[in-house]
Amino acid sequence: MKWQEIKLTTSKEASEAAANIFFEIGVQGVVIEDEDSLNLLNSDGTLCGGGDDPLETQNLLISNDFVVIKGYLPVDENLGERMKNFYRKVESLKDYFPSGIKDLEMEKIDEEDWSSSWKKFFKTHKVGERIVVKPRWKDYQAENGEVVVEIDPGAAFGTGTHPTTIASLEMIEKYLKRGQIVFDVGCGSGILSIAAAKLGAYFVYARDIDSIAVKTARENFIYNDVQDLTEAEEGNYLEGIKGRAHLIVANLIADSIIEFSPQAFERLLLGGIFISSGVINKKSEEVKRKLEQCGFNIIETCIYDEWVTIAAEKPKD
Repeated sequence: MKWQEIKLTTSKEASEAAANIFFEIGVQGVVIEDEDSLNLLNSDGTLCGGGDDPLETQNLLISNDFVVIKGYLPVDENLGERMKNFYRKVESLKDYFPSGIKDLEMEKIDEEDWSSSWKKFFKTHKVGERIVVKPRWKDYQAENGEVVVEIDPGAAFGTGTHPTTIASLEMIEKYLKRGQIVFDVGCGSGILSIAAAKLGAYFVYARDIDSIAVKTARENFIYNDVQDLTEAEEGNYLEGIKGRAHLIVANLIADSIIEFSPQAFERLLLGGIFISSGVINKKSEEVKRKLEQCGFNIIETCIYDEWVTIAAEKPKD
């Protein structure tokens, strides 16, 4: 079987919306290559400064303000219609991000190349003090109290390598207390829910508007043996969830965080923590103002590259 590889170069600000377009046309998962996470290449394609991992040479050298989003579609009778839909949505995206779309490349590849293309980008990596994120096909022996999160990266957004995911994991590790209730909004692959469950949450309620993400999250819950501590359902924000939480994490985009903040404040217990991520740096002050208007106290701001993650507390009294 052959696959259509789609490579779209976008600004970091437009990358979240662009990634959603991939999902909307039926792509089962995306790879986001951030320039800051890639080493520079020598002229022969080897890594400057050493390194053993293979790295595909990019025809386009992009600046630190851009990322490359990769996705794959099967070459079948539906491909033409899907690509027409893709082009139309990308053109519409330019209305919101006039300088956000830089380049589009496509190539047909074989099944074997498709499988290896996915796997070469995902390595076992440690986040924070205790969390280790690993692909399902990699072996890893946990040590010194490490919490291992096992993810199938070929199914939904969220492999633990994007700065917003890393910062969210670090803050969950820092602020979550054993026995607490957690709401995960925009759960993607379920990586944040799994980490929370393994770090001692009493129960984690996960929501995503993407049915593929929900299906993938449920599968990953089973892989990690946390299916009795978690629930993933399709829904917008906290749709279908009753009660209140000790901690809410939302890895979305700035506009969605702003819209969701009043509901997050209402649904947190006193002293509860709201972790909001996916915020591009230039919109972070707007998000903070909204959080404070809702009644939150900003207790921590984490900046990785141009991505901002904010921890805010609902006052105890």
